[in-house]
Amino acid sequence: MDTTKSMEYEIYAFKTHIASIVNVIRSSTFTNYILIPFGHEDVGPALKFQKPEELVDIMQFVESSGEQTSCPENSLAAIEKALQVSMPKSYIYVLTDAEAKTITQLDNIKRLCQIQKSKFGRINFFQVIIFKSGECQDVEVNQFEHDRIYNEVARNCGGAVFNLELKDFRDVFKYIKEMTKVDWSDVDTHQEFTTNKQYTLTIDTYTKDLIIVVSGKHPTIQISNYFGDSPRIEKIVDSQTMLVIRVQVTELGDFTTDVSCHGTGAVTFYRKKEIKFQYGFSPLEPKSLQETTSRPIPGIMNYVMISLPVDSTTELMAVNVQTSDKFEKIPVEYHTIDKGKGLYVLHIYITPGHSLKMTVTCRDTTSYQEITGTTASIYPQQLTDVIPRKSKPKIEIVESEALIDFGTSYKVACKVNGYPKPSIWWENDLEEIMPSQNALLEIPTKYISYATIANATRNGTITCKSTNEEGEDAVSMDLYVNRTFIFEVIKYPTDMTVEYGNEGRLYCEVNAYPDAEIKWFHNDTAIEESENIELVPHEYMLLIKYMGINDTGEYQCVITNTVEKSTYAAKVYISGLEAPQAEVPNLEVVLKPGDWTEQRCTSVKGIPKPEVSWKYKSYNGDIEDFPEGVFVNGSSLKIASAVTNHAGIYLCEAINILGTDVQEVTVKVQYAPKIKNDDEVKTVREGDFVELPCDVDAVPKANVLWDMYQDDVIIALDEHHKIDDRNTHRFYARYNDSGMYHCIAQNDMGRAIRTVTLNVLVPPYIEPLPWENLTVRRNTTVVLTCNVSYGNPVPSTKWQYIASNFDTTVLLRRQSVGKLDLVLRNITKRQEGIYQCVAENEVGPDTVKVYVKVL
Repeated sequence: MDTTKSMEYEIYAFKTHIASIVNVIRSSTFTNYILIPFGHEDVGPALKFQKPEELVDIMQFVESSGEQTSCPENSLAAIEKALQVSMPKSYIYVLTDAEAKTITQLDNIKRLCQIQKSKFGRINFFQVIIFKSGECQDVEVNQFEHDRIYNEVARNCGGAVFNLELKDFRDVFKYIKEMTKVDWSDVDTHQEFTTNKQYTLTIDTYTKDLIIVVSGKHPTIQISNYFGDSPRIEKIVDSQTMLVIRVQVTELGDFTTDVSCHGTGAVTFYRKKEIKFQYGFSPLEPKSLQETTSRPIPGIMNYVMISLPVDSTTELMAVNVQTSDKFEKIPVEYHTIDKGKGLYVLHIYITPGHSLKMTVTCRDTTSYQEITGTTASIYPQQLTDVIPRKSKPKIEIVESEALIDFGTSYKVACKVNGYPKPSIWWENDLEEIMPSQNALLEIPTKYISYATIANATRNGTITCKSTNEEGEDAVSMDLYVNRTFIFEVIKYPTDMTVEYGNEGRLYCEVNAYPDAEIKWFHNDTAIEESENIELVPHEYMLLIKYMGINDTGEYQCVITNTVEKSTYAAKVYISGLEAPQAEVPNLEVVLKPGDWTEQRCTSVKGIPKPEVSWKYKSYNGDIEDFPEGVFVNGSSLKIASAVTNHAGIYLCEAINILGTDVQEVTVKVQYAPKIKNDDEVKTVREGDFVELPCDVDAVPKANVLWDMYQDDVIIALDEHHKIDDRNTHRFYARYNDSGMYHCIAQNDMGRAIRTVTLNVLVPPYIEPLPWENLTVRRNTTVVLTCNVSYGNPVPSTKWQYIASNFDTTVLLRRQSVGKLDLVLRNITKRQEGIYQCVAENEVGPDTVKVYVKVL
């Protein structure tokens, strides 16, 4: 079909189906409708309409230009103009049967979409959906390049491209109707793929509607959960180039979505997330939805009550109102009536002649996810010229009874239906007129009335009454007031400081009905009378007779009756105390065996006066009995004749109620050094790490040094020998480290020595020969020298001859270190071959060899 015939068919199809689309968008949020015709050269003016019916009418006059050469078309210029004149969140549908004529507008189109995207968010900018039903046949174009242009527009403007056959063109209108009748909260647009792609699709409790659209040749969709089960789907459009499905939201969780087509395709996910809530309007501030109506009265300020689901975990975060005369959503302040019941109230002006929508934004308190919910269009009540039928008032009490706390105020409501306008008032059971507010709730016959009970003090009955010329009505409700009670605290305890030994007094007095009981607690423990604590009921007093340290802390007076409970706490501090301080003249005493000493411990500070005592602590930290020969007389510590076991730490303690002060006296008894490590013989291998400890105990501290002897000759220790601050001698064993090592400890009282005999096992070492091959003349004398430098134990050294058949003969052997000469006199050709010297001990061998050639 040529492009002219194709376009004629499209226009005819659009005229035929436009009415069905209008029926869908009547209830939508669209505020205007724009038609922009375009062709090969020109782009028509933007025709704007306020009502969808006007668009239907003008479409009847749209005709094809009839040009046979209208290919390619000036479609990008039309899209650019549409973006310039359209409001954000507009749907722009492009119907074309040809490629784009030029690409000069592409950058402007991207810029316009990007501006809206950054300003209004991902789901609030344009959606440009292109339906292409033909290709240019007579004009030379780059088909791939022009398809890319349309895909670029869709990708940047949140839309899709559908290459259709004319026989499938009616599917366009199914798609448009589905997309425009839902206010999508999330649109994941134009995810391109080649051949196939897999997505993870999550359905949660707030997902209300879900549609998946795939464009491409022979598109398919497969959806399954973890168990391989597939949800129910409804195919909205199923053609060779377009697949639109709705997923039935009946099961929650993650679903694997496999999408495929022949060649390149694109997929778009449309998701509607919503929280369901209730609302109601009233000219007076309501306490419940029962006191509201579903439509507001225009031209006045209306209170709007919003009720979230009670069993949900959501809380209200924001409310926005959008009216039909304005595109933007206006945030509105609200206040909480009852958060536990999900009740909130806001106050807005209702513009006559315009509908409104309310959008609430809530937060799930468990997942912290934000969810919105939007009402359908709410139309204000309208005045009518029809005079309603006359009727006498009929009253409905919102509450049949109420329980009110004593002394509080309460507001009750009734609804009244009647015409002509009735008079409404409230009376109590004493036939007194009560303060009240009345307002028209629903035009023209329903009214709301509120009565206020101020400072309720008794049970009673109140009645809502109404009358007009047709009759009267009255409905009563019972009020129950909690019985009168008194709970007046006259005295309560306060923080105080009492001097040590003086009296302390705390008071707690209440005038209560029903009678209240008073209990006292000290540091969370109930107080019982004792020798030092007295409760004096007639004076409402707790008496501390003699203030001591154990009487400090927190005191609580707990007052309780059948209605109320109150707790009062006070801190009680003590003054006039002084912490103990002990003093000893000498904190370190050094004695020689047989010496005498006396140390006196005195208390220099402390109120009350501290008690002074002595204790003995051994060097291992334990408190023990005094050693034999140590005596305590009052505050004095005496040692008559010092011996070694008198050494240790003696504690002088001064104690009063504030605590203990301790002075430590260290007694040392001098003695000659003692080395705790025994003499030993130690065998190591060359290269081993050697540790020679020398643990010295001495008073006074001993001077400690190490020396080393070899064959009764003292050998100086070089830098590879290290001695730490604990007198441990450490080094890595070398071949010449064998010998006797002495640890010598000495002080004024004497001297101690530890001996370690160290034997370093060293493999033998043979000096290399000056040649590997030696040529000599027949009948001469040859001397081969094997020089063994060292080895421990003394190695066994031998010369051996290795014949050409590898037979080995030992020629000379000796157990020694040094030179071993092999003399070959009058050498002959038969003695030609390999001569090898081998030195060997238990640590290992060493060898050298030479090849002797005889001429």
